[in-house]
Amino acid sequence: MTQEPQAQQDDRRTRRRTFLIDRKFQMKWTLIIVSVGVVISLILGYFIVRLSLANTELVDMDESIMTEVSKFDARAIIYLVGFVLVMAVALFTWGIFMTHRVAGPIFIISRYLRQIAEGEVPRLRPLRKHDELVAFFETVSSMIERLRKDHAEEAEILEQAMARLEKEGAAAESLKVLGELAARKRNWGSDQTK
Repeated sequence: MTQEPQAQQDDRRTRRRTFLIDRKFQMKWTLIIVSVGVVISLILGYFIVRLSLANTELVDMDESIMTEVSKFDARAIIYLVGFVLVMAVALFTWGIFMTHRVAGPIFIISRYLRQIAEGEVPRLRPLRKHDELVAFFETVSSMIERLRKDHAEEAEILEQAMARLEKEGAAAESLKVLGELAARKRNWGSDQTK
């Protein structure tokens, strides 16, 4: 095995392990998820702490017990802040992971469409096991396969027309143009190395 294909394989593996495929999209939606979770937790935590402090004020106890209850209230606030931080980290990790499952297929489909717009033929590959947007990806893949089939059929028609024109003694220039068009059509979608 030569060094270059191995380097390309390593590069491909590295890219597939990258979780921030579309940094802007993934960070935006992950931060929205984290923000919603943190805001809800803080609102609920605020009411719980407020209720706990109100209950402490309502109960008439001696000074030593009130000191212990105040320590408990302070610990509850610390636990609440700790919980919100742990939840924020967990939601951030989960958000990046889940948006990765959407960003990957969108990235591949965008690449396919860009290649088609540039006149190239995309090399289709399957999605990863847990990727989302499977139906959309399959629709795009079917479209590309249909384009390949259409180009092959059109090339066949052009080649048949060329054969008829050749028999009838058509101009060499016209046959050359048709031949080039037929070759382009025939090659569109064939497995060619780039």
